[in-house]
Amino acid sequence: MSNFTFIKRSTLTASFITLASFTITATPSQAVSIDFSSWETFGDVTTPGLGQTNLSNDGLVADDFPATSGTFSFSGIPAGDAFGSLQSFLGVNSDALDINGFAWEGSAIKSTYLAQAGEKFNFNWNFLTNESTYNDFAFLVVDGTVTKLADITNATNGSSFFNRETGVNSFTYTFNSSKNYTVALGVVDLDDPGTTSAFKVSNANIQEVPEPATMMGLLVALGFSTRMVKRLRNQA
Repeated sequence: MSNFTFIKRSTLTASFITLASFTITATPSQAVSIDFSSWETFGDVTTPGLGQTNLSNDGLVADDFPATSGTFSFSGIPAGDAFGSLQSFLGVNSDALDINGFAWEGSAIKSTYLAQAGEKFNFNWNFLTNESTYNDFAFLVVDGTVTKLADITNATNGSSFFNRETGVNSFTYTFNSSKNYTVALGVVDLDDPGTTSAFKVSNANIQEVPEPATMMGLLVALGFSTRMVKRLRNQA
């Protein structure tokens, strides 16, 4: 075997070993917790911790009799009217929350987010209610599109504070385009303002898009290996 043949084979072997360390993978996506304290609020809203927000449709006026008015409010601030102010706050049509009833009052929290295509908005939620007749519900709004997450028919579990609750569920919204989005969460009282429902959100985060971090390394390794073979061939 000539020296050049040995050198070439050794170099190619080293090159393949080098390339093996540059497999085409993506860096793990990161989940960044949402700070709701920086979001705009309407009505009864609190932000007790990172990734957490609590909202109710308690209007503080003769709600939940015989309980004292305000018993089920998180902040002590009344929910606002939904047939004008709330829907304007959300940037939706005046009847967008009239889902199987008339939207009477509610609360919401919103923000504008510059998303990259493929990023995900994740959160856990629990819908709680004292209502048994009118179909209060919790919702997500993204760029004017309302998504109902739960209503009183889904609240089948007993609750330690409200009469019933859904229990903790999870939800994911995927941003399809790279642009600014208006995102909001809320809860609304339908038809009768006298009974409170609530919406509790936790573990809210943005899951970023994984980046192909090693592709550049692969290209660099290919270029380096090719140059090494040529150099050794010239030397031989």
